[in-house]
Amino acid sequence: MGVINGHLPIQYQELPSVEDVIESLRNCCIAHFACHGLTDHLDPSKSGLILQSRGEQDRLTVHTVSELSLRNAQMAYLSACSTAENRAAWLSDEVIHVVSGFQVAGFPHVIGCLWPSIDRVCVEVAGRFYQALLRRKTTCWGDGEVALALRDAVMEVRKTELRMPLAWAQFVHFGA
Repeated sequence: MGVINGHLPIQYQELPSVEDVIESLRNCCIAHFACHGLTDHLDPSKSGLILQSRGEQDRLTVHTVSELSLRNAQMAYLSACSTAENRAAWLSDEVIHVVSGFQVAGFPHVIGCLWPSIDRVCVEVAGRFYQALLRRKTTCWGDGEVALALRDAVMEVRKTELRMPLAWAQFVHFGA
């Protein structure tokens, strides 16, 4: 997150509860999560981001996020495993996963992962993504700017991880 320091206002939350995160989401334009993701294959609405709050695990679920109506939301970056995954066979024609929950809540751009991720690669892709986004010199992203910034970041990482596509190919952008 050091890449955007000084360019955009940042509010760090260490060990937040679901309630803390929801309160922050109500007022933010950009949300970045660097945590664990969990996919519930039986009930995808219970999939979510794993938060550590006061020594306890807390889960920000698809169901909880999708009930929000966020007016300021512009972009959510979900640097967590499997946030765009749905393995529920009986819901294969539905798009119910953490990324879609954030879209329903009001984020027009959401970045997520299709499968489990390598922490080191997640950090590198995120850093390169924000560098690419800041080069565009705007905070009103449209016309594919967010998707292009993610593509630029992934292609840079791909150069060093070419033999390991599972390390870099899982990053996806959902949005318009």
